[in-house]
Amino acid sequence: MKINPRDVQMQKKDRMYFLDKIIIPEGNKKHLFNRGEIKFIKSDKYYMNVYCIDRRVLIRITMKQLENILPSNFLRINKSVIVNMSFVVRIEESKSSCCVILPNEIEHQVTEKFKLLFDSYFIHT
Repeated sequence: MKINPRDVQMQKKDRMYFLDKIIIPEGNKKHLFNRGEIKFIKSDKYYMNVYCIDRRVLIRITMKQLENILPSNFLRINKSVIVNMSFVVRIEESKSSCCVILPNEIEHQVTEKFKLLFDSYFIHT
């Protein structure tokens, strides 16, 4: 029996993923997403709304847990939003603010607390 390397499950630190999938655990369930499917994630109290290309999924997990699970192209830009930097189409900066624009003009503010990390993303990519 030949094993397809794309189906091999990898474990690295606390991350669990298939080479082409992101796995987000929720209790006794595991939500699987294609790597390029998630546009952004927005918190709603104790839940996270995972906004994908063609659907939205509500998952009970913390932002901190998500930050540890997601690949490096996902970046937390404020207290309640993580964006997939692959979907950013424009960045608008002024002296006092910074916004990322996603497809369909979806706009998210980059807060000062996360601005340094946001800027360093472009240096290291």
